[in-house]
Amino acid sequence: MSETNYYVIEHDRQLSSNGASLQWPERMLQGYDYAAEEEVVYVKSGQPFSSASILAQYPLLLLGDELSKLIMKLAPEITSKRVVVMNLEQYNQTFYHWMDLPKATCIAPDQALIQSGQVMSIMADLSGLEQEPAFLIPYYRTQLVIVRLELAERLLRAGIYGLNVRPIQITEGDM
Repeated sequence: MSETNYYVIEHDRQLSSNGASLQWPERMLQGYDYAAEEEVVYVKSGQPFSSASILAQYPLLLLGDELSKLIMKLAPEITSKRVVVMNLEQYNQTFYHWMDLPKATCIAPDQALIQSGQVMSIMADLSGLEQEPAFLIPYYRTQLVIVRLELAERLLRAGIYGLNVRPIQITEGDM
């Protein structure tokens, strides 16, 4: 077993979260493979919504345009589907990407170190992900978006509003 430092990218917890304000199409909830290449998601009537760099409502995770483009520069082989979030009450739309990021396996989730509601340390099987600049670690009813140092630095330089980049300790192991 070896230990390596990685970074979690997540929605800034000081801003309101929008995932529950959306009406998700059933085919999206079934999984990435069931969704169309472009999907339209509507903001629920009477619900507040503001553009965010990450929209998460398990099992869905949408990444904003700017964030997606930076990931795709380093990992052009990752496929994505375009998602348009329509807010009929505010007469606007926001574009997101649902990226088919590779997934690691969380090992012993009950042993993860949690501080202030954030996963600070976790054990995962990263087999086959050695060269991936970004990947997911499913953790209970959420997904941690993990990035390597080079991508974390690019994201910080880009200064994407509403995006939090923080270190996470991943202990590598296999099942």
